[in-house]
Amino acid sequence: MAASCNLGTDVGGTFTDLAWCTPSGELHCFKVPSTPSRPGQSILEGVDELFGALTPDVATWRNVHHTHSSTVATNALIERRGARIGLITTAGFRDVFELQRLAIPHPMRFDSRRPEPLVPRALVREVRGRIGPDGGELEPLDEADVVEAARALQDAGVDIAVVGLIHSYRNPAHEQQARDIVARHGLRLRLELSSEIWPQAREYERSVLTALNASIRPIVEAYLDRLTAGLAERGLALPPRVARSNGGAELATTLRGRPVVALLSGPAAGVAGAAATAEDADWTAADLMTLDVGGTSADIGVIRAGRPVLSSEEQVGDFPVLVPTIAVSSIGAGGGSIIWLDPTGSLKVGPRSVGADPGPACYGTGSLIPALTDAFLVAGLLEPGQRLGGKLALRMAPARAALDALARQIGIGVEEVADGAIRVATALMAAEASRVLARRGVDAPSFRMVAFGGAGPLMAALLADEIGIDAILIPPVPGALSALGAARADIEGDLVQPVYRRLHDLSADALAQRFRALAEQAQGWAAEQTAQLPVRAVRVEYAADMRYEGQGYDVTVAFETTWLERGDADAIAAAFHAAHRGVYGHANEQAEVWLKELRAHIVGEMPKARVSAAPDDAAVRDATTRPVRLFGRSFDARVVGRASLADGRALAGPAIVNQMDTTTLIPPGWSARIVRSGALVLERTP
Repeated sequence: MAASCNLGTDVGGTFTDLAWCTPSGELHCFKVPSTPSRPGQSILEGVDELFGALTPDVATWRNVHHTHSSTVATNALIERRGARIGLITTAGFRDVFELQRLAIPHPMRFDSRRPEPLVPRALVREVRGRIGPDGGELEPLDEADVVEAARALQDAGVDIAVVGLIHSYRNPAHEQQARDIVARHGLRLRLELSSEIWPQAREYERSVLTALNASIRPIVEAYLDRLTAGLAERGLALPPRVARSNGGAELATTLRGRPVVALLSGPAAGVAGAAATAEDADWTAADLMTLDVGGTSADIGVIRAGRPVLSSEEQVGDFPVLVPTIAVSSIGAGGGSIIWLDPTGSLKVGPRSVGADPGPACYGTGSLIPALTDAFLVAGLLEPGQRLGGKLALRMAPARAALDALARQIGIGVEEVADGAIRVATALMAAEASRVLARRGVDAPSFRMVAFGGAGPLMAALLADEIGIDAILIPPVPGALSALGAARADIEGDLVQPVYRRLHDLSADALAQRFRALAEQAQGWAAEQTAQLPVRAVRVEYAADMRYEGQGYDVTVAFETTWLERGDADAIAAAFHAAHRGVYGHANEQAEVWLKELRAHIVGEMPKARVSAAPDDAAVRDATTRPVRLFGRSFDARVVGRASLADGRALAGPAIVNQMDTTTLIPPGWSARIVRSGALVLERTP
């Protein structure tokens, strides 16, 4: 199959980014204003702008492979504006969403409450019938109960009903029967079966995941329909793909059924893009921390040996998400995070944000709510008239006025307020970064950093000073890295096969049979997803969640295919003991071992040329200097355009590097140089 161009898009709160990659690796990036009230429209407008600027020929245009990441689903979930959903559950389990896990978010606070369920108790219905923990039927499903429950939910105006029956991960027969009963009785109620969304134990988490899927499904379906139709009208013949939370991509046509796997597509595409950018810069198989600072939040991720770390225990908003997701931790310390005073007069940053509308005071929209971007401007890290994304000019007067309201309350100068806010934001990021790295069992000084997003390069060296990182990579197009990550994404999917048996109670044939069933699913998924793609290879990585008898937590263990093919329980047990010892420092070879689930991670490898960004002519400028106040010090920083930096020549700090989509700060004690890939590498000077 002939090489073709790749297009990636990422819809953010303020801007929508588009990244166009040619087979030779030439990269062109575009930014257009996002259209929150019309999801997907900004992508179509960006495609029109891209076509007008690059004028690709018809054959190239028709064969563009395009992948899209978006926050449409996440925002709908956080804002609780999804579909009206109900729940049909096993008799005796009506309060599964009310009880949750009996934990409260802040145990030391008397006013702490568990999150409000997605399904109110009034829209939960019970049905008789029971599957046992071994998958056997203990009591037949009561057809009359199913009809009565479905009719009641339909009459209550429910759009989609979740069917979450006990132990359906072991045997989905009752959930499937419920769907057949509803159809046979002519009821129009849509059903979402938990056994089809993700067949894993833990009834609360499985039911919540299915409820999340049902809640966002109509919104995502409408968004994808609008996007697919608009792109087809513009002559893009190949079907669109959507970035998944695991850093890969999936066909939009199949993702419609399980949009929950793309809840974190934007942040995940950014971390995946960071891994690819590090590889381009010859940081091969590197251990990295990623820092993505946008308008609302600072997102921190981890890359081990060149690959993003996946987790099956992430939270989105108030809810657990079982499907494998790139582990990204967010804090409210973005460019739009509000600067405020607590009752003691202490300066705070976030977590609330001014959003894209009205935005920080320096946007000149009339708002005088102080935000972190206002502090950047007053401190001298940004300059008046500088255009964010090449379009939005910053204004000093409203920024100073907004900060002055705080300065007068605490009796200090405006510059001191700006400096203090930047210090607070840096401390927040340092605390979260240290926590994230500690969870992964690593020490920050052994890692390097990739910083991106509109404000990531501005904060990167300040954060690195706090946590002891000595090298930072700034991609060629930091503000559009999530779009670039989507453009270069491999096809990636995840499957789970329930087992829930003591390992040595399984015969070799039984274990091999479970493996074959999972392998057939993986092969079918890969064949469907890669039919029209120039994939270089398809590989399937197998693992399992395992634990000791009586243990309350799992360890994920990577498997060799040969162990599963021959049902080698001894080799699998030895691998588990080694993995447990590596994570916790001890193992118990005499204890019984449980094999909970087999997992398959499917990767269809797409060809990837080394990316070389097109010249940013707008950033070519004569070097100047301007005063900067930072962390109680004042100094003059050299200001240059990124395109004017020569390959390999070091630029010593203090300096500021401008480009269309971001600004990079090189503080005193740091230097920077452009490497062969076009990335900017910051290093601490001896």
